[in-house]
Amino acid sequence: MSKYHKDFWNDRYSPEEFVYGEVPNEYLKDKLSALSPGTIVLPAEGEGRNAVYAAKNGWTI
Repeated sequence: MSKYHKDFWNDRYSPEEFVYGEVPNEYLKDKLSALSPGTIVLPAEGEGRNAVYAAKNGWTI
């Protein structure tokens, strides 16, 4: 991993406020509402807003 790449992500996620907010993605919410909760993999989840939403709605992350 290059130094630039590491610094880019560290800088992006180091502020206290959330980059994408705390509200889950509307598309994900819509798709999950049509399914029965089970086990789900959410790769590249970033700050976790979608994973938190899924877990609160019965999904196993």
